[in-house]
Amino acid sequence: MVKTLVRIITDTGESFGMGEKRVLNAALVGGGMFGSDVVLRSIEDIERCGIAPYLGRIGLDHRAQAISGASLRLVAIGTRTAETAETLCAAYNRKLPGSSPEAFHGETPWVDIFQKHKIDILYVATPDSLHYAPVLHALENGAHSMVEKPLTLHLEEADELITLAQEKGLVVGVDMHKRYDPCHRFIFEELAGKIGKPLYARAVLEEPLEVSTETFKWAQDSNPFSYVGIHWLDLFAHYLGADPVSVHAVGQKQLLANWDSEGGDHKIDTFDAMQVSVDYRDGLRVYYVNSWINPGEFEGAVNQEMELTGTRGKVEFDQQDRGLRATISGLGSKTYNPHFTSDIPRPGLEHAAYDGYGKDSIVAITQAAMEVSLGLSTAGELENTYPTAKSSRSSIAVIEAAAEVAQRNLELLDSGRGSPVTARITPDGYELNEPPA
Repeated sequence: MVKTLVRIITDTGESFGMGEKRVLNAALVGGGMFGSDVVLRSIEDIERCGIAPYLGRIGLDHRAQAISGASLRLVAIGTRTAETAETLCAAYNRKLPGSSPEAFHGETPWVDIFQKHKIDILYVATPDSLHYAPVLHALENGAHSMVEKPLTLHLEEADELITLAQEKGLVVGVDMHKRYDPCHRFIFEELAGKIGKPLYARAVLEEPLEVSTETFKWAQDSNPFSYVGIHWLDLFAHYLGADPVSVHAVGQKQLLANWDSEGGDHKIDTFDAMQVSVDYRDGLRVYYVNSWINPGEFEGAVNQEMELTGTRGKVEFDQQDRGLRATISGLGSKTYNPHFTSDIPRPGLEHAAYDGYGKDSIVAITQAAMEVSLGLSTAGELENTYPTAKSSRSSIAVIEAAAEVAQRNLELLDSGRGSPVTARITPDGYELNEPPA
């Protein structure tokens, strides 16, 4: 039996082989819903067990052996408040004794983290409007990044990050986890090619009211289409290669804009819901419906539906129809989605493993960052193995255009002029089209 030894030269000039260890330093900024749960738990599993056990789910198991000698170490967690950062660090150390990440806090904790630590991978789970600055800082300091979707809210910022990542040969990946949902993969990889030429589609993703009023303190700096519609945009772009050419958008500001008189303590100036029509170069039209005011009594965590119609058939998908429903005294009837994330007991260990498609894109981006850090591949060579910043570009153009179009149409609707504004997507961004009064 021949054992292949992978050996490269590290940045310290030392040789690296399969039997040796190269520790990559990681940091997390953002301690909200996703940062403190999905992202942090994914990092914990990778630090505990290495990345190899999680690559089979995403078709990268053939790349596991080459980086079997590499490991990840979380050295810092940065959040806006000291209490959050210290709590997350303490909890992480309890789960993984000896890990001891250091707590940082403030408006720009990533700056202090990079001043004190050599960071190889920065995980960014800050609010939507605050993704650009930490990713830019990481790139300027030679670090890879994993950033929650959307990459940014503005195409100009996205282009700057994409260009800098390419110039420096660094990985910037976006957590587009719906690419890895087994139902979505089956729809696009197995069924979409059988329904003929795609004609039109409807994609719905509605979040609960607590997301915009309690969970996220930054809802007014974003909107429901930017927050969750980006997932559907990414699916059509990634799997069908759909190239957007025009956008029409409308939205409603009835509940959140009057939240101070609807049970809240302040107004939240953002759309309750948005409906966005996107026309694509091949003739496909997709109608995106997004909101973040779904009642808490709704049976599922979210409401998620999709319909895709072609010349020879159609596909329909409803998350509530995946088959897991329970009715329990005190809880009511609920549907569940353990495919997103679930705990898997580890025999003999207190802390469970973390599994699901919600973790998959984080693993894919980390895998790419590790390979590039170890000199095994270039970022360009790995572009088809993870959701790249570049692959988000067209979606960023659409969400920025939709926000402006919806706001202008809302103003025109209020004045009795209908909703005539559209946007044309161009190579440089977008152009608004508004008929004269």
